[in-house]
Amino acid sequence: VFKVLWSEPIGNGRTEAMTDVEVQQHLGVQFYVGFRRFIVVANDEGNCTCVPILTYERRGCTKRGVKPQKHGVVYPEGGRPHYLRNEPTMGFAPVRLHLEDSTEKLAKESRVNYAKLVTVEHNVKVFFIGTIIDFHVVNAAVDRCWILKNRLSDRQTGDSTRNRPRENRPEYRDNREREHRRDPNRRQ
Repeated sequence: VFKVLWSEPIGNGRTEAMTDVEVQQHLGVQFYVGFRRFIVVANDEGNCTCVPILTYERRGCTKRGVKPQKHGVVYPEGGRPHYLRNEPTMGFAPVRLHLEDSTEKLAKESRVNYAKLVTVEHNVKVFFIGTIIDFHVVNAAVDRCWILKNRLSDRQTGDSTRNRPRENRPEYRDNREREHRRDPNRRQ
């Protein structure tokens, strides 16, 4: 888990993702600057894939428009998960965060959005703040959100083959068969 200095333009509403927020202006454009926290779920060459830890203006999943079924509570090791009054049931079990630095704090309204995958380049300066103890919950939640996202996409496009492994898709299989007929000694 790390935090990074993050900026985003000011939209119609307020910022939902950062703590210690400051408003700045550059070339006539206003934007928020503050820290955003992420859980790394995968590493690749030159970048990593993460899910954000958000407080939603300290309203957790009670904030209008937030989909609680895509979220879970994150809380410091040694503490207990904190739920807000009238907060809907979330889709995933709470996870514990072991904080490496005792001065680092985590807001009690912190929620993980498992459906929002964010790529962060490895050359970005970040502050590592801790590790997730219940990482199996994070992996399962990200996978579940990804599967649901792809199923919804398939229903919208009518393409049930898009999420199959490449070698099982008809367009790739047909090409491989054609190539094999041209060169039967070619390895697949």
